[in-house]
Amino acid sequence: MADERVVSVKLEQIEQYHGELREKQETLSRTEFLESTTEQRAVERMFENAIQACSDLANHIATNDFDFSGSSSKEAIRTLSQEDVIDEETMTTLVAAVGFRNVLAHEYGHVDTEEVYATLQTGLAVYDAYSRQVAQWFQEKA
Repeated sequence: MADERVVSVKLEQIEQYHGELREKQETLSRTEFLESTTEQRAVERMFENAIQACSDLANHIATNDFDFSGSSSKEAIRTLSQEDVIDEETMTTLVAAVGFRNVLAHEYGHVDTEEVYATLQTGLAVYDAYSRQVAQWFQEKA
């Protein structure tokens, strides 16, 4: 069974990182972002942290509640969808986000700053959806 403390801490982390990203979304113009390596790296790191917290939580729940024994964050997220913890849309978006995080963290190829900015502008809803769905599932099973 998932540890309530771990779930709570991870949900708080996701909320914190999502808030930081939302603040950048609201205050950082495209020009400022594209002209500032410091802002680019800050936003990239915020995405890495948010996505990693989501992955950690998925792995924790999938392992402790659904006998998940894999090593892939994407598979853990898919398990949460198969077990009706999260919906399919959230799963699909979050699996793609893990791929995005891998590019950012490991610089597979070149990090496309335009893509990072576009994701900042349009790709933040998944963190609210994921947190809300996991929290609801956890409360219902308790």
